[in-house]
Amino acid sequence: MISRGRGRLEGDTRFLDPAVAAALGSLELVARLTVEGFLIGLHHSPYHGFSAEFASYREYSPGDDPRYLDWKVLGRTDRLYLKQFEENTNMACHFLLDCSGSMSVGEAAGRVSKFTYARQLVAALAYLVLKQKDAAGLVAFANGPLVSVPARARAIQLARVLGELARLRPERGTDVARGLAGLAEKLRRRGLVALVSDCLAEPAELLGALRLLRARGHEVIVFQVLSPEERDFPFRDLIEFVDAETGERLLTQASDVSRAYLEALSSHTALLRRECGEMGVDFVELGTDTRLDRALVDYLARRRRVKVA
Repeated sequence: MISRGRGRLEGDTRFLDPAVAAALGSLELVARLTVEGFLIGLHHSPYHGFSAEFASYREYSPGDDPRYLDWKVLGRTDRLYLKQFEENTNMACHFLLDCSGSMSVGEAAGRVSKFTYARQLVAALAYLVLKQKDAAGLVAFANGPLVSVPARARAIQLARVLGELARLRPERGTDVARGLAGLAEKLRRRGLVALVSDCLAEPAELLGALRLLRARGHEVIVFQVLSPEERDFPFRDLIEFVDAETGERLLTQASDVSRAYLEALSSHTALLRRECGEMGVDFVELGTDTRLDRALVDYLARRRRVKVA
């Protein structure tokens, strides 16, 4: 369990850095698109009624709909609380975490691996989404879904997400694009989808999966996480490279392939960035050597400055 008493978080919070949570402060992850004709993420739900599943309570604030006041709680405590139902949640945010073998890169170097950094990113964003009274869910995938936590806005949801993040490990021999394409069929509740991946997959297949998510009405953000070694390729001597997904080994003179590698990576990333832009998908490049709090504050601040589509 996680307790939020007096501003503290308790439980399995190894991937939720208190400094990152504090840095997010009053920022919000605001959606820009509309779902069912309503703007999502601005705390005015298009769904009402008491047939929905009860989720949690929260204190009444001026301007809230009095129809959801719990009069029994008022009588017992002399305080105003609102009942929240699943359909009263303004935005469903689905976090898609890439668990392919390539996400383990960085572990042997004694620094934070891509997978650890990615889990820290998901934990921080889930904390932010739930803090703003929206719903957060987690789908970890490789060839297909490995873990699925449906989007909820309940008080215990952060504990569920953090617990699953702690249990996950990168898989070997995976096809990220195929796994992602399969998820588009399963995310029926439209909302905001945040993909956290190194995006080192066949671009046509990866982009096809993103188009399918957009076609189904989701707003999409792609967080590409790369290690400094992948981004800068600092190697110059004879070195053996090991494919993290297949285990295949290649002994080569690094200086002979450096230029070709960097050009290929630049071309791959530029293609993803351009195509995502044309689809209306945010493409956010992150390095594991970048402080997560600064990266998130910068991105969320920039996102708020963009006009609603």
